[in-house]
Amino acid sequence: MSRVIDSKIALGTVQFGLSYGVANNSGQISLNESKDIIHLARQFGVNKLDTAIAYGNSEDLLGKIGMDSWNIVTKLPNIPSEIKDLKRWVADQIQGSLNRLKVSSLYAVMLHTTLPLSSRWAKEYWDILQNLKSQGIIKKIGYSIYDPSELDNHYSKFHPDIIQAPYNLIDNRLKTSGWLQKLSDNLVETHVRSIFLQGLLLMGRGQRPPYFKQWDNLWCDWHNWLESENLSALEATLWFVLQETMIDNIVVGVDSVNQLQNILDVSNNYNKTIEVDFSNLDERLINPSKWEALSN
Repeated sequence: MSRVIDSKIALGTVQFGLSYGVANNSGQISLNESKDIIHLARQFGVNKLDTAIAYGNSEDLLGKIGMDSWNIVTKLPNIPSEIKDLKRWVADQIQGSLNRLKVSSLYAVMLHTTLPLSSRWAKEYWDILQNLKSQGIIKKIGYSIYDPSELDNHYSKFHPDIIQAPYNLIDNRLKTSGWLQKLSDNLVETHVRSIFLQGLLLMGRGQRPPYFKQWDNLWCDWHNWLESENLSALEATLWFVLQETMIDNIVVGVDSVNQLQNILDVSNNYNKTIEVDFSNLDERLINPSKWEALSN
């Protein structure tokens, strides 16, 4: 069985617990399909899974499948406003994840957003996570970001072992900001997500929802370039990220076994440097949390 280059692929599991993604037409994945996806990923040497407490019943489903020998990254939700005992709340959250996943330790725990690091709980929260790490319950701690400016605000005070950030052909701010290099220099494990921009980059001409029409010039240039280079959208988007040696893991979410098989096959056939600039700084496009406002 072929193995993915450098084992960079990590399996995202939000679709295991939720109906997720602008290109997802099939809804939440069934237990049987999830088992097949996990099995295929393992066959290809994928050994990291990315999940979160906020991903519906994703952790429960993974626990049912069996997580022996997997490196699991999960994420903590934002602190509820009514919390009075933060240490107990964090302990309960992590123990809940361990119970649902049926494991005794986690490869990494990340804050799902950096909001807690701007709260009155920030130092206490980080100290609690450091303590859990020292106990061996967690190997690495860190946070998920949406904009490199969050690292400007928090990195020096809350030095992470691991970071997750968006990175794709349209949004490569992690690199252009200089942060990808700095994270690499400081041995911070860097995971990237949204490499297909929730599937937006993989859609054919005329397939995107109408509210993305304002970027028609970009899509036209994108499709023309793909045709001129004789590349599929999957090849271009995946190889663009695979070629970045400072990225440790690429988190990909899939809706089916066939999707994962295609991603793994294209990863194994990586043979072309992608040198093109489609970068765009429009938050309404590169931040999926803004898309709902576009559709209204």
